[in-house]
Amino acid sequence: MLFNILIAFILPWVVGILHLYKKDRTIIPLIGSFFCVIAFVVNEFGFYYGFWRISPFIDQKTLSALPFNVGLYPILASYLIFFIKKTQRPYLMVLLISLFTTFLEMTLVLNGKVVYGNGWSIIWTFFSYIIPYMWVYWYYLYLKKLQVMS
Repeated sequence: MLFNILIAFILPWVVGILHLYKKDRTIIPLIGSFFCVIAFVVNEFGFYYGFWRISPFIDQKTLSALPFNVGLYPILASYLIFFIKKTQRPYLMVLLISLFTTFLEMTLVLNGKVVYGNGWSIIWTFFSYIIPYMWVYWYYLYLKKLQVMS
């Protein structure tokens, strides 16, 4: 669990606060909190149906995902919007951040930190990232329309 806390929670938040929060103070609270909810829902679904397990493999399965749900995933979603604002190429950025997140998970699978089951694969993992990242982009467009974000 120490690995999960250090790599999936502390490191992303340190990077997010030191870099991203200084550049744009609205992204993390608005986008990160939205994606945090999405991450919880997706991971609960995956645990319930036995699609994946995350190390350490304890009785309370969802506890292992907590650092990812409130750390890595919200920060990556915030960076997605940051890069979209910088490049004005939203679909390319969604694709790239989805591939990046899938690659990160693939390294965890290869190291035995994540175990797939019930027919789940790295291809399904890619879709489990690209769809929520698209939702985040659409949420960002909604916030822009409301003039909450620039």
